[in-house]
Order: sequence, then C-alpha cells, then structure tokens
Amino acid sequence: MVRVGILGSVGSGKSFVANIFRELGFGIFSADNEVANLYKNNKIVNKKISKFFKLKLYKGKINKQELRDSLKKNPNKFRFLNKIIHPTVRKKLALFLTKFKKNKLVVLDVPLLVENKMFNFVDIFILVKTGSSSFLSRIKKRKNLDKQFLNILKKQQTSEKIKQSYADFIIYNSSKNKVKLQVKNIIDKILLN
Repeated sequence: MVRVGILGSVGSGKSFVANIFRELGFGIFSADNEVANLYKNNKIVNKKISKFFKLKLYKGKINKQELRDSLKKNPNKFRFLNKIIHPTVRKKLALFLTKFKKNKLVVLDVPLLVENKMFNFVDIFILVKTGSSSFLSRIKKRKNLDKQFLNILKKQQTSEKIKQSYADFIIYNSSKNKVKLQVKNIIDKILLN
C-alpha cells in the first residue's frame, strides 16, 4: 500500500484534490471529517475542551464559534487544542490504514502532516498550490473563516516553501479537469513504479 499525504496551505484545495482521488476509487482519510465527528459525538473530547477553554457544553457539545472566539483571543492555546484532538485522530488514522491495508493506494488529507511530524504515516507527499484569486474565492465560501481566524490558522502551518521541500509531486489547482488530469498522471507514476 502506498500512503499519499496531501500538503498545502489553508484554502489551497487539499480536500478538493482528495475528493478527486475518491472519485477515482481510492480510500481517503479526512482529518477534518474526523475532527468534525469528534465535536459531534465524542463527549470525552468535548469535556476536555470545555474544561481547558472554560466553555459551556450544549447537549454535551462545544459551540465551535465560541471555541474560535476563544482561540482568537489567545492563539497560543491552539497547541493545547491539538494535544486534546490529535491523539484520537491518530488512532482513527491507524484504524483507517489497517482497514485499507490491502489497497494499492490511500490518500491522507491531514492539514498538519508536516507540522505534527507524521512522516511515518506517509510514503509520498503531494503539494497542492493555487493562485491567489482562486484562494480568495475559496476562502470567501467558508462561512466560519474570518480574516483574523484565517491568519491564526496560517500561523499554525509551516510555509509553502518548507512544504514544497517535502513534496514528491506538485498539483497546480486551477480547474477541476486540469487537476483530475494531474492526479491521474501522478497515480500512473506511483503505481507503475
């Protein structure tokens, strides 16, 4: 099994690229989906977040806007949020890799792969790059991402230059058809080697 990790800045289109792999029949691990499920269903994680950030629980769940507001006031607390969430996400990732171990290729859509030094989970890195106009239109569609919170998220990530130093392949995210063609070419190169 070849484990492909997708790298890119916030709004570069990592999930868009991962979904193209999904459309082509490959297993995808989405850390964002796993985190959303934690907020929805994991009472232990929600209690830890509630206690650390001094937030109320609503029917056992965190109000994500209140959490974002708290992080805006003190961005350094992101480290502690990651310490609460990441161990559970890593367990889910290990289960995913076990479940799909007979597959030829799987894709890991994990926003902080490099930052969290998750190199042992990845065989090949793909960096997704996008133009500034595409980036801005994508970011505007995200209702929960104001400029201040976007800047905080960016500061959690290493620069694109550092990510590029890990990249085995680069995808230029301009249009769905062009990205699909690039993905197919990369798959051919990976699976034929």
